[in-house]
Amino acid sequence: YYTSIPGSCNFETQDQEWTTVCGLTQDTTDDFDWNISNSTATGQTGPHTDHTPGKGQSFLYVNSSTQKEGNRARITTTKFFPASLGVCRVRFWFWMFASRQTGVLKVYTVEEHGMDILMWSSRRNEENKW
Repeated sequence: YYTSIPGSCNFETQDQEWTTVCGLTQDTTDDFDWNISNSTATGQTGPHTDHTPGKGQSFLYVNSSTQKEGNRARITTTKFFPASLGVCRVRFWFWMFASRQTGVLKVYTVEEHGMDILMWSSRRNEENKW
């Protein structure tokens, strides 16, 4: 259901086409980038499967173990969302299991004057699952 509604993305794209297909863009001012990956490429540092039901295999991935504390990898949506109360929702699955190098995953909205407003954050998932 969630992979067929407008605005959804399962990252089953070729190489870096996910930015166009999924309506996302890499922040050029951050320290490193998100990439498409799969369980084979992430080896011991990532999930063993994609969250998408069926034949999904790909997901966005950053390897934080090679980064310094304070480094950021940031993606943004290419579309603006109208202001609403309880109408606009962001739904996503994440996997951040028990690594000492795992940073903080944060979701922000950016208000009309460009100020970032923290909406949600997580340090890590205590279970080895999405």
